[in-house]
Amino acid sequence: MGAFQLPCYVDGFDGTLFSLDGNLTRNAGFKPWNVFNDLRVAKRIYFGERLSLDAMVDIFNIANKFNVADVNPLWTNAGRPTAAYDPRQFQFALKINW
Repeated sequence: MGAFQLPCYVDGFDGTLFSLDGNLTRNAGFKPWNVFNDLRVAKRIYFGERLSLDAMVDIFNIANKFNVADVNPLWTNAGRPTAAYDPRQFQFALKINW
């Protein structure tokens, strides 16, 4: 039993470190840029001096851009998206204040 475990599968590995030199490009694991554009529209409606109603609409990711959350760090598929943030979403709310 050694201190280091050999990789499960490395093509062309002959036991030297020079045989592990790959062709992975520099910065291959970087994520693309993200755009988060959210919008909230709210209106307060008064029903007298002490009672009011707040109506709210929230829109998340208005442009519906594909935002990459994580990329594959392995050399076989480096830089390919593995997870994404949520697509366009709407949220509606009513709040009573008294």
